[in-house]
Amino acid sequence: MLTLIAALCILAVIAISSAIPPNDQTNPSSRSAGSLGTLALYTWFSDLGLDVGRITGSFDLTGSDVVFCYDPTVALTSSDVNAMMSFLRGGGDLILVVTPDSLADAAPLLGRLGVNPSATAGSGVATVAQPFDSTDRVQSVPVSTGLTFSDQAPLVPMLVEHNEVVVGVVHVGTGGRAYVLGDTQPLSNDGLRHPDSSFLALSLLQRARGGRISFDEYHHGEGTETSGAGAIFDGPVGLATLLVGFVVLLAIALNGRRLGKPAQDGGDARVPTAGAYVTAMGQLFARSRQRGPIAARYAEELKRRIGSATGVDWHLDDASFCAAISVANPQASGGLEALLAHARSLAAGRPEESELLRLARDVDACEREWTGAPVG
Repeated sequence: MLTLIAALCILAVIAISSAIPPNDQTNPSSRSAGSLGTLALYTWFSDLGLDVGRITGSFDLTGSDVVFCYDPTVALTSSDVNAMMSFLRGGGDLILVVTPDSLADAAPLLGRLGVNPSATAGSGVATVAQPFDSTDRVQSVPVSTGLTFSDQAPLVPMLVEHNEVVVGVVHVGTGGRAYVLGDTQPLSNDGLRHPDSSFLALSLLQRARGGRISFDEYHHGEGTETSGAGAIFDGPVGLATLLVGFVVLLAIALNGRRLGKPAQDGGDARVPTAGAYVTAMGQLFARSRQRGPIAARYAEELKRRIGSATGVDWHLDDASFCAAISVANPQASGGLEALLAHARSLAAGRPEESELLRLARDVDACEREWTGAPVG
């Protein structure tokens, strides 16, 4: 039982720790609490009452109005790019964040948008190239080492650093807009604390007006979707439940517990002999690896029988009981004391069944010697 409780506690700790957002500093996911992740942005939008969700399982943009494709770690395929361009031509907004590490994965989409990366820039402060924030609160945004883009159509500069474009927008179709950022710092957990970075994030949502905001986790590796009965175990809680069930079944098997209905009563049973009783009790306690109580039971039974024959209170401890018995029969008290000491010794350990059988015979013989003894 103690082993089972300990196992359940360990599984509970595993489940809780697995449910905590990962703290990997290099994980760009919206589930990551690391410096590069966007969990803070996702949570902030949700707290503002916006309709926020994640794209997982398949790259389905249906129902989305704004899509954050932030530092993808999985390459965008031709079908993914086609889906994104259809989304933009339908009036959707895209926030695409590309870094030197994710440039190869995002290159097909950048090519379709007509955006050309030009160089890698160091950390600094980006300033407004032309007014784009209706509240005019975005003035200077801290950036880290990232990409810059060629200042050529169709890209319209929004933020520049040392005259190099770090944030721009491309208009697609009649209403779609693709915002391209060459650095993760403004929208990351670490950079969002800067006031201008937070206003930049809000300005990218000006046209959302309560629409669906989707974070693309499909291109962060969440491209498999569990459905049906298997979805029950999709996650740390389901896995912990499965492991708890396994531990319970293992505990039942190791302790010899029987599953199913009890056997039907076969009718009247004969009274078992002392040997059969001890054997059955030995088998019972063997399952729990505790045979000592059988020896203790026989010691108490011996004192009760002799106490009844002699009038000595059998509730006395062994030494006091034997001392009182020696008044009536000094010769036999020594054997009684030795037999009780042997029984107590077996009770404190893990005796074999053969030892318990020998003890039963000795106890039975001692009780017969005292049968009919005079009251002391």
